Amino acid sequence: MVGPTWRGIALVALLLIPPARAQYPGKSWEDKIIQANYASGAHNYAQAEQIFLQAIHEAERFGPDDTRLGTTLAGIGAVYRAEKKFAEAEEALRRAAGIFEDAHGEESADVGDADYKLAGALTDEGKYAAALPLLEKSLRIYERGNGPNDPQTASVLCTIGDTHRALKSWAEAESPLKRCAEIREANGGLVNAELGDAVNSLAVVYMHEGKYATADSEFKLAEKIREKTLGITSPLFADTLEAHAAMLRQLGRDEEAAKDAALAAAIRRREKKTN
Repeated sequence: MVGPTWRGIALVALLLIPPARAQYPGKSWEDKIIQANYASGAHNYAQAEQIFLQAIHEAERFGPDDTRLGTTLAGIGAVYRAEKKFAEAEEALRRAAGIFEDAHGEESADVGDADYKLAGALTDEGKYAAALPLLEKSLRIYERGNGPNDPQTASVLCTIGDTHRALKSWAEAESPLKRCAEIREANGGLVNAELGDAVNSLAVVYMHEGKYATADSEFKLAEKIREKTLGITSPLFADTLEAHAAMLRQLGRDEEAAKDAALAAAIRRREKKTN
């Protein structure tokens, strides 16, 4: 009986080896998204940008309207904002919003998120009037999907208020900022840095509306919240002290103004040394 040849043994061995599992479509894109998000989370924005650009190349293989491309564009848009590349951020986020709108409809949660991010890019560029319709649309989507008292709803309301504030539309800014502050207090209590942001913005609005007594109490509350949550050396705490001092001087309350101004100046000196 003739034994098996080495060729025969090799052939049997090859047949017994399980076939290699093929990499499924999109695996390379997923890997790059994970890497890009990790780099972005570590504030390594230059690296994140390069990886996102590679991920865009991978996502484009699935077609110009694929939601994976929209997700990637939204990611690089956020990185561009962090890098202060505002025009690039606007372009990427506008493309992302269009893809999500075509895929899921103009009132979908993804569109609400994309429009909110796009509005942020526009305000970065000082395009406040152009941002407002997008913010109002995002607010409508969030209120319907998350409810009127959700933290995301509050964030959009505060952004709407601050956008009106940037346009010096004080009356239009007051209502959304009040709602934002109420939601944030209900969700996080008084010791809440985000509430401090809302109260500070509201105080500035009341000051410009001539509602000085209300502005005074809101400034004092914002000072307490920011000192408690951010610390006595926080630049944001200094912002509140300076704005409050400016109003107090207008009202002839120079002694109180001097105290706030002196503490703010000490914070600024420390900040300058640290930087």
